[in-house]
Amino acid sequence: MSPFMFAIAMEYLSRLLRGLKQVKEYKFHPRCSKLNITHLSFADDLLMFARGDNSSIQALQDCFKKFSAASGLQANLTKSVVHFGGVTQIEQMKILQNAGYSLGELPFKYLGMPLDTKKITVLQWQPPFEKIVARVTSWTARKLSYAGTVQLVQAIIIGIQSYWAQLFIMPAK
Repeated sequence: MSPFMFAIAMEYLSRLLRGLKQVKEYKFHPRCSKLNITHLSFADDLLMFARGDNSSIQALQDCFKKFSAASGLQANLTKSVVHFGGVTQIEQMKILQNAGYSLGELPFKYLGMPLDTKKITVLQWQPPFEKIVARVTSWTARKLSYAGTVQLVQAIIIGIQSYWAQLFIMPAK
């Protein structure tokens, strides 16, 4: 499938998912209802949100099946997982059996950043910090001038830090 056709298919999926607002069986995830958020997508990554009950999950699945029938695209079940919060163990098992997905654990990474229901710990910040140190080390190996190194830090490192700071509260350490 060409990138253009893929973009059209993903727009169709987004419209289907936004249409869940009118489906009476679908209930928003409690933290997403005020903003009417049903999903987040970036390229071929997709996060879908719903209350943790069978009817809401079934409405999501029906929507995705309609998309699959129209586009020919299907979810990779080996990469697809369900994350629960505040759902009983019995309800979780029912949903997992009906949906066919596996159980995911928090925190998980989305677009390279760990997502969790709690504040991110200093230990979870270690990999992004190590990436910055590795970049700076590679620049010093290239024997750049001081001004060149300063320019790289301002352009790249501060941009990365700004991106993270928009998403998460960074620890003081």
